[in-house]
Amino acid sequence: MATLTRDGLDLHYEVSGSGPVLLLTEANFPWDHLDVGLLAGRFTVVTASPRGFAASSRLAAGADYCVADLAGDLLAVMHAAGFERFSVFGYSFTGALAPWLARLTGRVDAVVSGGFPILGDYSAIDPEVQRRTEAARSDPVAWSYLTSRFDDRAALRFYRELSGLPPDFLADDLPCPLFAFWGDDDEEIAAAGGGQVLASGLDRRGVKHVSFPGYDHEGMLTNINDAIPSVLAWFDELPHPGRVRTNA
Repeated sequence: MATLTRDGLDLHYEVSGSGPVLLLTEANFPWDHLDVGLLAGRFTVVTASPRGFAASSRLAAGADYCVADLAGDLLAVMHAAGFERFSVFGYSFTGALAPWLARLTGRVDAVVSGGFPILGDYSAIDPEVQRRTEAARSDPVAWSYLTSRFDDRAALRFYRELSGLPPDFLADDLPCPLFAFWGDDDEEIAAAGGGQVLASGLDRRGVKHVSFPGYDHEGMLTNINDAIPSVLAWFDELPHPGRVRTNA
């Protein structure tokens, strides 16, 4: 594992595989269920965590997180690894961050967003996350696990900014192609109107997508390898499915 120091914070990342470059952001959960080798056989995979998440540094008390800084951390890691352009793969939290990163940086060639209702009004997300956070705080075991994985201030700020975005921001006018996937029984998708509504909206925008029967939100993550063949097939359809290393 490599370390980049930015703004006095240690940012951890790892590079594996070869080929076009794919960023796999590790944030509020580890990619334990993903066989990274399925991707590293086709891509140079950079697994990286921005400030506040996984093994990367947390901010001091009183300091503020913001999404622009998370994006800046990931962009700095990619530059340090020798890549100026890249594609992004995400699920749930990082499924929302992936297209947002494309908008913020202009350096993303393609986005794969799983398990997140990327269309619609995001304003209800922040109060729901606040409710879940308070519930987790009341359970010492759950809270200990969450805080071992990430700084709750970073996650809460992310969702607060997300809730302030215009409707459909994560899917409309992206500077790169987008692919979406989710489980048919995903409760997060259902709360945002359901899979049929999401699929219809993506179809109108010409965005390719696939859903997997029998999986709820956690089940799709647990079985995320089932989505990889569809993801790779989509990349194969792109005229320029990624960029290679630009500097050592």
